[in-house]
Amino acid sequence: MPSPSRSVARLQKSTTGRAIKWAVQTLDAVAPGLARRLVFDRFCTPYRRGATPDLHCFALVDEGPAELTVWDAGDGRTVLLIHGWSGSAAQMAGFVAPLAGAGCYVAAPDLPAHGASPGRRTDIRQITEAILRVGRRVGPVHAIVAHSFGAPAAVAAMARGLRVDRALLLAPAADLPGYAHSFARAAGLSEPSAQGLLARINQRIGGIDAYDPVKLARGQTARLLVIHDPADREVPFAAGSAIAAAWPGGQLEIVKDAGHTRMLSDPRVIRRAVDFIGAGETLAARTA
Repeated sequence: MPSPSRSVARLQKSTTGRAIKWAVQTLDAVAPGLARRLVFDRFCTPYRRGATPDLHCFALVDEGPAELTVWDAGDGRTVLLIHGWSGSAAQMAGFVAPLAGAGCYVAAPDLPAHGASPGRRTDIRQITEAILRVGRRVGPVHAIVAHSFGAPAAVAAMARGLRVDRALLLAPAADLPGYAHSFARAAGLSEPSAQGLLARINQRIGGIDAYDPVKLARGQTARLLVIHDPADREVPFAAGSAIAAAWPGGQLEIVKDAGHTRMLSDPRVIRRAVDFIGAGETLAARTA
């Protein structure tokens, strides 16, 4: 799954990316508004993956602007699996059988414009709303497992009322403004146009600070575990460390050589996820 950082790298290194950058630079010099619109469209367009998990699926159409495909399995306390940008529920499939075997009901949505869910463009606000929709449909939610770009959306959903007992964040992204600025510059926008793109993103999602997982962490009550590889080349280890440090009682665990996306199939990570999600009392019991 391409992370935000990998999307920037593609723009910088590929032949197509270099051609796009030259075209954007040329357009930005004569029609900066149009250049910003084109880069904004690309920024909001994830790569779509064709793989689907070997699970039952249902279409969530009871509320929200569009249909959402959700894959599920098992029976018991609900666990949500949230993939990252340009990913799909299929990438979270390694967690399904172990969690179901531990007595959990697992629901894994294909987020808007990802996997089998419809749409071409999306953003973190739509993804957050999708997580809330799934949570309302299959809740109460015992735990949420979120990877990469899915992590700040999961934290934002929790800040907006999704109650969970445990949150497991895998290689979570944190610096969303920094990524957007890097993307804009890698795409060929000048510094003034890059700032204009950030303003447009802020307008579209209602303020990027509303999705800052470090700021939102301070008000959370769920038990948190962050798992991150210090050598992660897609999302800096400092992002996971900052979220864990800001979260009351947050834990950070290092898993070396897990990579960024490879950790989703790493037996060490999966075992730790099952242990963390299945252990101890629930939020309701702690707050009763």
